[in-house]
Amino acid sequence: DQLNAEIVLGTIQKAREAWHWLGYTYLYIRMVRNPTLYGLPPDALAKDKLLEERRADLIHSAATILDKNNLIKYDRKSGCFQVTDLGRIASYYYITHGTIATYNENLKPTMSQIELCRLFSLSEEFKYVTVRQDEKMELAKLLDRVPIPVKETLEEPSAKINVLLQVYISKLKLEGHSLTSDMVYITQSAGRLLRALFEIVLKRGWAQLAEKTLNLSKMVGKRMR
Repeated sequence: DQLNAEIVLGTIQKAREAWHWLGYTYLYIRMVRNPTLYGLPPDALAKDKLLEERRADLIHSAATILDKNNLIKYDRKSGCFQVTDLGRIASYYYITHGTIATYNENLKPTMSQIELCRLFSLSEEFKYVTVRQDEKMELAKLLDRVPIPVKETLEEPSAKINVLLQVYISKLKLEGHSLTSDMVYITQSAGRLLRALFEIVLKRGWAQLAEKTLNLSKMVGKRMR
């Protein structure tokens, strides 16, 4: 994600430039000081004092992942990088490559609002959100009150994320402190994620879905259904 941001800014255009850039990062300093912590053999520095080979491997791997998710175009022969619209959107809205991969896999021009809310809930930014046992009763009550149906069971974190997004939009009251905390966490990212989704859909020329995505983004911004 950091590499993509540098490519979008134009500070890095080739793998060789990325290799040099990596040498100035905190990651590189940590690898030099504690190579085994980063999967390197204890004698790594003796064989390669500046970790040149390791840096080249990391850049190639990162560029390959970005290319696979259409965030950049990576010419393996020349080592040149080319920015894509998707890469610009991801960089501008601070979206992880994992979330972009999820959007790429699931976005369809005929998606309903139900499917759109579910896709939002699958964003990698929420991977640490869990369903606690003491929340299930309140979530079950909220599930019946939110305007957009949630198909997943409450055992799934995506259902909780979906419900809490709608609770925020609908201004429903929460009783549990943990749910309130999670709702704040989810809604802090909701605006940029939905705006990014809108930009992606707009670039694809899907007018109907673009309208749905924009409306959902506005609902979050204004807390209005």
